[in-house]
Amino acid sequence: MKKLLSTSAVLLSATVLVACSNNQSTTKDSSEQPKTEQKNTTSTNVKTKVDNSKYDNLISEIKSKLDPESTGAISVKIQNNVIDSDSSEPHDTIMILLTGTAKDSAKETMDAINSNSATTNQQNAITVFRMSISEFAKKLPDDNTTLSLGYEKSADQYDLIAKSSKQKDFIPVGEIIVQ
Repeated sequence: MKKLLSTSAVLLSATVLVACSNNQSTTKDSSEQPKTEQKNTTSTNVKTKVDNSKYDNLISEIKSKLDPESTGAISVKIQNNVIDSDSSEPHDTIMILLTGTAKDSAKETMDAINSNSATTNQQNAITVFRMSISEFAKKLPDDNTTLSLGYEKSADQYDLIAKSSKQKDFIPVGEIIVQ
């Protein structure tokens, strides 16, 4: 009988301890829950929308020069707060992307240049693109923003033809070849 009472007391004590520890963790979890929700709400409200309207005039000028008939041969993508190897601080990047047949032609020309089999006309075409981007970049509103011309080769992977900022050509422009 003594064993039965001892065993019952031990089981009852263990049950009470487990119940109390579960109750404390439940109370603890419920008291922390509003803090977590508040934190999520705060971080959601911190995000702000970036105003890229300062680039509108330049983008319109680029579109009118590179696609004067508005055929849709180019599209524009603006990336804000980009950190890359070309600048030590975050900056905006304006990507002018060739599409459709313009993309196909540029890809063929760049492949020829990269394999050292480009004709004079192909080399001059790329040089003219680079000169144009370099001139447009001089009209950027600040020294850190970059202007790039290229085409998308796969999802978020681009081949660049030209890249310049207000003060620097990251891809050398080159010279027109006269025969």
